[in-house]
Amino acid sequence: MVASKYVLTFINRSDENLTDAKVQQLILKIVAHIPSDIQTDFTTLKRLGDRAVDQYMTTSEPIDKDMLQGVSHHVDLILQHDDEYRQDKKLFVFDMDSTLIYQEVIELIASYAKVEPQVKAITDRAMNNEIDFKESLRERVSLLKGLTIDTIYEEVKGKLQITKGVPELCKFLHTKGIKLAVLSGGFVPFAQYIQEQLGLDYMKANVLETDSEGKLTGKVTGEIVDGEIKAETILTLADKWSIPLETIMMVGDGGNDLPAMGVAGFGIAWNAKPKVQAEAPCQLNTNSLLDALYILGYTDEEINHHLL
Repeated sequence: MVASKYVLTFINRSDENLTDAKVQQLILKIVAHIPSDIQTDFTTLKRLGDRAVDQYMTTSEPIDKDMLQGVSHHVDLILQHDDEYRQDKKLFVFDMDSTLIYQEVIELIASYAKVEPQVKAITDRAMNNEIDFKESLRERVSLLKGLTIDTIYEEVKGKLQITKGVPELCKFLHTKGIKLAVLSGGFVPFAQYIQEQLGLDYMKANVLETDSEGKLTGKVTGEIVDGEIKAETILTLADKWSIPLETIMMVGDGGNDLPAMGVAGFGIAWNAKPKVQAEAPCQLNTNSLLDALYILGYTDEEINHHLL
């Protein structure tokens, strides 16, 4: 049987250095988690930075990330096939709320209608994949009925906080000629604003319906951007830009991002709900989304060079 080649990336969730001794401790735990009938050979160790290390390995049979569950609660372990697609990315697709920005926009809007707790409760259930996204969006938008949205658009935009590391990540990816897109279950004006701030190549989001007086009707007009639409949009963009699916990365935090991760070459659950982390191809739980570049195998030296 042909050996399976993998690269296992260790990323310390804190700002502390990831020592060689700590890496060796984790490798011993990993060996204990992999079934004994699978022969594992740890080969080259490559340091990406003070907090991140690549460990190359081969196994006698294929393995998956579920075999690494519980190895560490302080270091993210990202398992990938050691192939040309790891760094050869053509398209990065992002969720917006709680990914590119820290907030959930609908909760910011809900504060004006004094229904933020009710909306947040529904949002949490949707992001944890406990309720259908379309149903959750309709329930949340219905609570906003009667708001004069034009008067609060600019105020809400002013409250949006871009996630740490995102501007630098987008700048780096642009220098590599990689296209960037945001597919949001949020709303067009805010997704357009983030698109402009980050220079993204494509945007898709939901449209809030208003009446003749400019007040929200409590409904969404047009198709709802849920998990299925995100996945379909990735397929459409791949065809439009002649991009192999294997070269696409999807980054998100909610259950409605999982279908898109499923069609993309790889996916990152960014500080996501436990159920999403369990189902996503990998998880990243640090305080900077720039750390996604470690998952692609870039070193601190390479990252800093392109950001100068």
